[in-house]
Amino acid sequence: MRSIAPRLSLIAVTLTLACKSPESGETMTAATTEASTSTATTTLNLTDATTDLTTSTTTVTGTTGPTTTEEAGTATGTGTEGTSTTEGLTCIPIQCEGAVLACGDCMDNDGDGKVDLADPECVSPCDDREDTFATGLPGDNMDPCNQDCFFDGNSGAGDDKCDWSLKCDPASPGGDICPYDPDFKNCPEMQSQECVDSCQVPNGCDCFGCCTVEVDGMTYDIFLGDPDCSLGDIASCQLCTKNDDCDQECHPEECEICFGETEPPPGCEDPTCEGYDSCTVDMMGNSNCAEGYYCSTGCCFPIQPG
Repeated sequence: MRSIAPRLSLIAVTLTLACKSPESGETMTAATTEASTSTATTTLNLTDATTDLTTSTTTVTGTTGPTTTEEAGTATGTGTEGTSTTEGLTCIPIQCEGAVLACGDCMDNDGDGKVDLADPECVSPCDDREDTFATGLPGDNMDPCNQDCFFDGNSGAGDDKCDWSLKCDPASPGGDICPYDPDFKNCPEMQSQECVDSCQVPNGCDCFGCCTVEVDGMTYDIFLGDPDCSLGDIASCQLCTKNDDCDQECHPEECEICFGETEPPPGCEDPTCEGYDSCTVDMMGNSNCAEGYYCSTGCCFPIQPG
């Protein structure tokens, strides 16, 4: 279902960086033995990723400061192959249209001990909430019924040719705002090929944000568009019915990491990933994906510019 992203081998990084909260007034520093330098941010274009006063958005007016590396330490390509391990890596904030959002700021914004993409509730680095699966982006999911690709990195509708209405789902994930309508006529059984090819769906989800998670030995199909849904409060999540035409099933028996997990299944040393390079994330949000990519369900996905 997915197109294969290009691969580019990166050279291993030797980097020591202290990442401190801007609230403490401390700064980020790096020390090495050689003099070549690189900047510590990645600038992205993301539609509608503006500051939300209810979330922990940090507006960035420049770079977070220079980072020095050894002469052979850094590669600047955009392929999917990164380092073979996260050991020794340091979290680098990611800019989304000039702002560093909660899931890309190298901070534990919800106090659960997990930073950025190590937090299951962070679907991508350009989400602005760590405490729930909702993106926190102004304008996202403004239409309570009509859905496009949940993982397209923007809050617009229709640009990826994915089309679905929550009125079609008997589980009624739209709640009272958009209840299930058994007589609703626009419930296509098939999505366009463009939708199937372009929507970067994590293992265990369909393209409209209906994902299977396991909590305390129980499995649930939850709607990520629910503003209150989190793994820590699974009872608050709206349930949903997956769209079979664009459902990316997870196969833990093949060492795939399923949605809501960050570690390979028991007995698997490394994750596998169909169509993309595999990756891991440590508790500080570091991954071994290349610049311009992020790690989700063990796969290096290109960051969607929106």
